[in-house]
Amino acid sequence: MRKTGFTLIECLMGLALSLLVAAAGFELFARARTVFSRLKAREESAQAALAALDRMRIDLLHAGEGLAVEVGLRLVAAAEALPGELRTVSLEKPLVLAAEAAAGDETIALASTSDIAAGQAIVLRDGAAGEVRTALRVEPGAVALDAPLGRGYAPAVTAVSLLETVSFRFDPAARVLRRRVNASPAQPLFEGAAADWTLDASSPLVRLRLELDMEGAPAHEATVFLKNVALAGRL
Repeated sequence: MRKTGFTLIECLMGLALSLLVAAAGFELFARARTVFSRLKAREESAQAALAALDRMRIDLLHAGEGLAVEVGLRLVAAAEALPGELRTVSLEKPLVLAAEAAAGDETIALASTSDIAAGQAIVLRDGAAGEVRTALRVEPGAVALDAPLGRGYAPAVTAVSLLETVSFRFDPAARVLRRRVNASPAQPLFEGAAADWTLDASSPLVRLRLELDMEGAPAHEATVFLKNVALAGRL
């Protein structure tokens, strides 16, 4: 009569089978973790791309805001699609001319110079005539311009506007899309994607596209109608 228990050979066989099952389980777990990490990274990149497109959409919707007359007169371009750069312009705040400015002046007197920074664009408009200048230096009650004025402006009939310029630039070497406001340093908006855009002036529509640097990841696109440009009648 055989005694209860396992022989040495049976124990070794059971141990070998257990190791095989454990190894298969670890392999399956490792593969599942790799797939999960890949899907998670793809989902996070997709969410970041959507957030970047949303930021661009908001800026484009503000293009030309508060500048209907200036855009209609072609003093400023509400939106421009340049090679590697997408630029929008809107009104940051109206300014008040404190004294008459003569043709050839390189400095204008303003009632307040708060919130004006060097490098910002300023539009002076008298009726249907006007010009754009860049602030080189901001002083108490005055702003030095980058070029002399082409004509004179009287405070009672002159509209002065401080512009907010937002630009998006794509660096193909670093695969980075950056956003810049006025003359401030450009900040990374999205990394790891090819960015492209087109502007149809007749619509006017801007089409945005971000193509992720991930295998199997779909491209993300958005189309923005420039409502302020349409109201002004031109870019």
